[in-house]
Amino acid sequence: MGAAPKDLFAVGYRNVPGKGVFASGGLKFQKEEDELRRQYAAALDRVSLNTLLGEATLWVLWPSTAAIWGFPILLWRLRLDLAVVAAIALFLAALVASMLFYARWLNYPVLVLGNRLVQTVVYTGWGLALWRTGSPAKVLALGAWLVLLSAGVLQVIFVTPFLPLLKAVFARGPADQALRNVARSYAPTPVR
Repeated sequence: MGAAPKDLFAVGYRNVPGKGVFASGGLKFQKEEDELRRQYAAALDRVSLNTLLGEATLWVLWPSTAAIWGFPILLWRLRLDLAVVAAIALFLAALVASMLFYARWLNYPVLVLGNRLVQTVVYTGWGLALWRTGSPAKVLALGAWLVLLSAGVLQVIFVTPFLPLLKAVFARGPADQALRNVARSYAPTPVR
């Protein structure tokens, strides 16, 4: 089990032999702790495994966070069906972008924007605004979108059909690619 987090982004984790490492909150990394420590040794000279896993965990939240914050605006401007399609496209574009690069400073906004309480308060305001415009279907869609994205249901639905393609292009799933990108940002030498 990972030590107590000391860095703002650090998380605890659990190594499950034969299954991989699970960060607090349930995000799964395919390799076990010993293998991760060997693979990312250069980065681990500068930062703890708890921090690498925590930063990767936050980075994986960017697509959902973008879709959560973009949906009310899309819903306000577009028909319900077009708003849903546009929000799915936003999610997928953010997913690909999150697998291409990593910028630690962007984890600070996701700490705030990914907060469920903040999202709920803002969605309540959007819901009231949509209700006043006479759009009860949009209000229901707004609530369902937040609940299903917060629970991780929509992420599974959106990512599953594209996972083979993502793994073919990146050779890893989103969590493991995020971990690789985070480690690369700390390693003085290239990480494979």
